[in-house]
Amino acid sequence: MSIPLPAPEAAVGLSRRRQVATIAADVPVWIISDLHLGDGTPSDAFFGKDRHLLALIEHVERAGGTLVVNGDAIDFHQAWGFLRVVRAHQAVLEAMSRLGREGRLVYVIGNHDYDITVFRDLLSFRVCDELHIGDKVLVRHGYEYDPYILDMLDKGQWHTLVHHVLERLMGVWLRIPLGEFYNVPNRLMFWVAHKIGVIARTGQQIGARLKVDTPIADEVIANLDFWCWSNLGDSMGIFRPAMQDVAKGTWDVIVCGHSHLPGIVTRHGRTYANTGSWTFASSQFLVWDGQSMRSHDWITGREYRDELYQPMLDGTLYERDFFQWWRENYLGWFRFREGEERRGKLRHWESYLRDHQRMSLLRAVPQPPAPVVPERDKDAATGK
Repeated sequence: MSIPLPAPEAAVGLSRRRQVATIAADVPVWIISDLHLGDGTPSDAFFGKDRHLLALIEHVERAGGTLVVNGDAIDFHQAWGFLRVVRAHQAVLEAMSRLGREGRLVYVIGNHDYDITVFRDLLSFRVCDELHIGDKVLVRHGYEYDPYILDMLDKGQWHTLVHHVLERLMGVWLRIPLGEFYNVPNRLMFWVAHKIGVIARTGQQIGARLKVDTPIADEVIANLDFWCWSNLGDSMGIFRPAMQDVAKGTWDVIVCGHSHLPGIVTRHGRTYANTGSWTFASSQFLVWDGQSMRSHDWITGREYRDELYQPMLDGTLYERDFFQWWRENYLGWFRFREGEERRGKLRHWESYLRDHQRMSLLRAVPQPPAPVVPERDKDAATGK
């Protein structure tokens, strides 16, 4: 039995007033996002890290803090229903629901969150479209900055369902970056995209000679460039519009998820922070100590600053378009430089897929002591 999925408007608020929640700024807050909990099968991108997520939740509980889940906690399409997710991740959902009943879990709606009643009524989360931590920090999922996703949400997310079905049936990851998900279907997908791009560019050239507009061809080329930049590092294209919002100076910190790219970028005293994700080998989180934001990976203990954002900050990423990337990478016979050079050097997702349960056996690096919360501030953490 599966719980039917409502129209996406019920989740992301395309036809309703956006809900805003607030909590105090001087209490510790842990922020995670993009868990993408599925049905526990090999196509579940969460990769069986339940005990690690449970450990983080218990860490937040002991510290008297608040946990913010910044969207996309559940892959409803991958699991084909909420009950399958419950069976696969029951302990995690119970722990999160316990925090929710205590008023210490805030859920910010993401673009994958079709049924907010699951989070609000069944799991007892405090649900909102954006969260304000005092007047310093704005937390939103980040799909608001995605140049294409809102149009897709208006039309329904049938493409997301098709994507998950194909991954399940083919037993491979149809994802970017290509260098990390270097499998034959992904390579074929890039090859086909190039041929479509060649046709579109030819149409542009003919249109220029005839002095007529070519909106379809222009849109294809723009989409291919967007795909190229996402492949090179600016996943979902949210970084530049988010940084423009940061530069306005309304908030000291703007927190997003959505792109799965963890890090902290500070410019002119204002900060963009991204929660990363808990998909595949990742277990990233942000922690707000009342004054500043830090980014870490729970399992490895790695701290993220702005190193993953350097190609965007110096502009080198945007100097390439799709066709330049193709010239630099395509080696013929469906081979690409960025994948071939990594062969034997990186442990690919296909390897993780074959033994993904080992992710649950990895020992997490001990975490630093939690920030001390004065007794008088503990109620403030829950917004009571």
